[in-house]
Amino acid sequence: MKYCSNCNTELKEETKFCTKCGISLIDNHTNNNDINLVEESLNQPNKGKRFSIALLVMVVLAILFFIGKFFMEDIVPSEQPFSIEEQLSKIEGEWHDPTGVILGNNDAIIEFNKKGDVVIGKDENNLFSAKITPFGANNYQAIVTLRGVEGDFELHFYEEENKLVFFSTLTKSSWYLKKNN
Repeated sequence: MKYCSNCNTELKEETKFCTKCGISLIDNHTNNNDINLVEESLNQPNKGKRFSIALLVMVVLAILFFIGKFFMEDIVPSEQPFSIEEQLSKIEGEWHDPTGVILGNNDAIIEFNKKGDVVIGKDENNLFSAKITPFGANNYQAIVTLRGVEGDFELHFYEEENKLVFFSTLTKSSWYLKKNN
């Protein structure tokens, strides 16, 4: 038999709590050691610093996120989405060879007309014909027949100058047309 250390009640050996006053009968020395270990780990000076640094990093990252989001909302893409219809309509119309290099006559007119997803161009003397396909904003690919010779050309349309520049990657030559207003 054992006795309660608080109220001196007689208890069975395996009892862990007093049946009269409710006090714990477990060895207090063991409990105090466990409590002391927990208090020691919480009172270490580095634990508080680590927590403070982690909190500071999270606050800085949150601020940077919101600042970045604010500035990104003001950015408007400079290039509009690619539209085949819009690109083809830029090429339609009458064009001339201001240098006379292509047709031998700087007054000759080349008429470009849209046919489905391409633009077909021809001059009045049948010296020049072209089939033009857009592949990007103001960028085109063309199959050109000039005086019976066929070739592939890259084209770039310069809107501010109303100029259509043809460039042959094979011969590394270029020439241009100007749009009639």
